[in-house]
Amino acid sequence: MHRPQFSVQLFVGHYTSLTASVVGLPSYIDDYAGDLDILPTMRFTGYDTLGPFGNGYPTNRFSRVFSSKANISHIWANHSFQSGFETRQFFDNMTRGGNTTGNFAFDNLYTRRNDDSFTPALSLGHSWAAFLMGLPSSMTIQSSDSYALHSPAYGWFLQDSIHATPKLTLNLGFRAEYQSGPTERFNRVVSGFDTSLVLPITAGAEAAYSKHPIPELSAADFSVLGGSLYPNSGGGRQLWSSDWMWMPRAGVAYQLGSHTVLRGGYGIYYDPLTAWNATVNQTGFSQVTSTDVTHDFGQTWLAGNPGNGISPLSDPFPVRSDGTRFDTPLRDQLGSMAVAGQALRYSWPDAVSARQHRWRVDLQHQFGADTSVTVGYAGSRADRVSVGGGFEDGINSVPNLNYLPEQYWADGMQRDNALASNLTTNVDNPLYVGNFPDLQNSNPLVYSYMESQTLFRNPKMQKQQLLRLFPQMGALNPQLAGRGKVRTHELDVSFRRRLAKGLSLNVAYTMLRNRTADVFFDEFDSEPTFREGQIGRPQRFVAASIVQLPFGKGRAMLNEGVASALLGGFQLGITYEWQPGALLNFPNLFYQGDLSKIASDDPKLDRWFNTDGFVTKSSDAPAAYHRRVFPVSVSGVRAGTTNLWNANIQREFGITEQVKLQLRVEAMNLENRSLWSSSGIGTFPLSTNFGKVVSQAPTYNRFMQFQIRLAF
Repeated sequence: MHRPQFSVQLFVGHYTSLTASVVGLPSYIDDYAGDLDILPTMRFTGYDTLGPFGNGYPTNRFSRVFSSKANISHIWANHSFQSGFETRQFFDNMTRGGNTTGNFAFDNLYTRRNDDSFTPALSLGHSWAAFLMGLPSSMTIQSSDSYALHSPAYGWFLQDSIHATPKLTLNLGFRAEYQSGPTERFNRVVSGFDTSLVLPITAGAEAAYSKHPIPELSAADFSVLGGSLYPNSGGGRQLWSSDWMWMPRAGVAYQLGSHTVLRGGYGIYYDPLTAWNATVNQTGFSQVTSTDVTHDFGQTWLAGNPGNGISPLSDPFPVRSDGTRFDTPLRDQLGSMAVAGQALRYSWPDAVSARQHRWRVDLQHQFGADTSVTVGYAGSRADRVSVGGGFEDGINSVPNLNYLPEQYWADGMQRDNALASNLTTNVDNPLYVGNFPDLQNSNPLVYSYMESQTLFRNPKMQKQQLLRLFPQMGALNPQLAGRGKVRTHELDVSFRRRLAKGLSLNVAYTMLRNRTADVFFDEFDSEPTFREGQIGRPQRFVAASIVQLPFGKGRAMLNEGVASALLGGFQLGITYEWQPGALLNFPNLFYQGDLSKIASDDPKLDRWFNTDGFVTKSSDAPAAYHRRVFPVSVSGVRAGTTNLWNANIQREFGITEQVKLQLRVEAMNLENRSLWSSSGIGTFPLSTNFGKVVSQAPTYNRFMQFQIRLAF
């Protein structure tokens, strides 16, 4: 009779990242900063900044996860069952940094000879003199809100290990997880962007455009739609939808002979999204208060009275006529207009966890008692992968929903100055705040906000801005959009010899084909484009060996006497690593030649790849708004190869039966080879460093380390 084995595990873990400074707090902001003890930031032109890190109150982040799980196992006949349930609660709390106790700048504004800039005046001495006199050139203080995110997750699994025959073992399993989208405890976030939202300026802007349309866009096709969402204002409190993850698993092992085993397996895996992954946008939840010191270089003072010995610093944020000292954050009062005129990064409401199908099969054969060889193939297909976080070497790795449509971009290998000039021509701005006089009375808060934004403040705008999908917005970059894909095929060969007769050896070779869809070649692309993967390497070879030198007691040579005492007991360790470098990233450029001829068989520091055929004259290079006509990377054009030897030698001395002394010397990068990184090789044709190596990777040169260890 088999009894089930039941176990319950409870785990509670905390991860905390906390930075704080404890110094004196001026009394005039006690009512504002509460219990925070921190020095205001004092900036002196030409000198170091006084204050915590020079940036005001630091950001404090407190992240934690609570996890509990229960497992049960049961053995029945040739089956071994396991099942379990788990719940995890993710929390992410952030207290925003900023100059919450004041930011005061001192320069030569009040101490220089003339109040204009015609007579040059240095800052050294002047800014410090202004500080000694208590005459700041600017005084600001910031209100920064915090956030508190929470996302729960639940999982369940069932697995059965079946010993079908003495030679065949099967593993079958299934796991299901439910991941809930994160919520902010007090809804202090901009939760998304609604592309169809009608704005307070929609009708007025469309009417203004109809009076002065441009040839490329009819008045009927021009629209101003789309605005910010807040929790509960357009689809619930979650920053993205909840997600079910289904994960079947299967494995098999079959003994072909007494020394040969065939193994294989398949499974689906996910990279779950939690509150820790969220891009929290708190536009409007912070506010800066600024006090005007003077408008006429100190002839009259709006704060303090220096003529009577009263510094503006004595009360830098005085009580105003309405009884307040500080501007309060607008929070959600601007509604759909909260981010109008700005760029927006936010968590994609349809975010999903990255998913990977993974499979492997290998054959292992054992030679004798100490040696084995394994040959295996592994593959994977991943989708729903979050891509990018910004721009690198001219590559757009994050989607932009507010793109300029494809029909307006230049193509081909010739510079198109006329198109670039046309798109950057200034035209009438239908979003100009002056076009909305009624808004000044009906919604003065929105009107005042528009006056503060460059896009609405200017009566003219570039034509390309009008042609974008959302002309009232800057870039719209949804994070965690899950549009990336990865494909891999891998061949592994390994040789392993366990330590026997004074020698162990491990050798492994990998051949990899890796394709990733992780960059948007052009901003109007709806999906990323596949390219040769940047993280993987097409080949990799590693070897590690331990050699016990044949000298000393119990060994083949010099096993007694003085020679044994001096030379015996040494052990030598050697490792070797080889792999090609990372692919180089190229910006958009013109190239007149054969791509297969760019890679060099003998790269030099001043000519790492073949630079012939590239257009290097700036007047002939691609102008603005020219779609990509050169690949992001070229096969074979890579950074420096890793070719690295490490070694160590050690000896252990027995002082007594229980006390031993170990001496060890290690040499890393034994041959002192430098590694040329991809970022240190010029790939911009208009640069004088094009094709040249200008810096090496941040790796160590030859490094020697000596250790003495006493074990007892």
